[in-house]
Amino acid sequence: MKNLKLYSLLFIALAAFSSCEDKVEPLGTSYASFESYLGDITVTPGVDYAQSVSIFTANITGADRTIPLMLSGTLGEASYTAPTSVTIPANTNQGVIDLVFKDVNLDIVVDKTLSIALTGSSDISVGEKITLNVAKGCAAGEGKFKIAVSLDAYPEEVYWRVVDVAANAIVLQNNTTVGFGGYAGASGTQRDATCLPAGEYRFEIFDQYEDGAGAVNFSINGVQVFSSNGAYGAGTSTVFTVN
Repeated sequence: MKNLKLYSLLFIALAAFSSCEDKVEPLGTSYASFESYLGDITVTPGVDYAQSVSIFTANITGADRTIPLMLSGTLGEASYTAPTSVTIPANTNQGVIDLVFKDVNLDIVVDKTLSIALTGSSDISVGEKITLNVAKGCAAGEGKFKIAVSLDAYPEEVYWRVVDVAANAIVLQNNTTVGFGGYAGASGTQRDATCLPAGEYRFEIFDQYEDGAGAVNFSINGVQVFSSNGAYGAGTSTVFTVN
């Protein structure tokens, strides 16, 4: 009976101690990081593109907090405007970075990058940088055709083209003339892009040795339309529409 009373007292004491511990709230951490993935930036010719990027802190203070920014990447300074720091106003946990991207020195084939990093200090620690992909888009009413062709050991055997069905005219191809040899001496993945007016088009790809080649895919306005692992034999084709 004495043992039972002793165990009961110990249980009550432990329960009371645990209850007291549950009431202790952890202090907010002084930490800042970017919002989740924002997606790619596509700049329409002649039109500025505004993008706001938010950062969040794990705590709230009664004073403004300013964090310096570090900008880097392949995007030239003439192609965007950005602040050199971001401020989290007092009594909030969110700051906003306002960016403007311009149609200056952008490439329709190869995307440029802009990386933004928060600079930590003894007062606040920071998360990983973010990197935005910035692409040149097409004018209103056009679709951006973008293709990637992975070459095998015989790149000269590959020939592809995009044909305007209504006009029966080639609008883009991987050679200066109709026929093989356009990729002679090339290697890796070759990319190309163009703006297509609304209409119906046919994509055709051929292999001179008729045994297929490397993988190929293309998209319209970032949406994949065609993909092949390269097992297309003598060739293959597909018809697509630009709205």
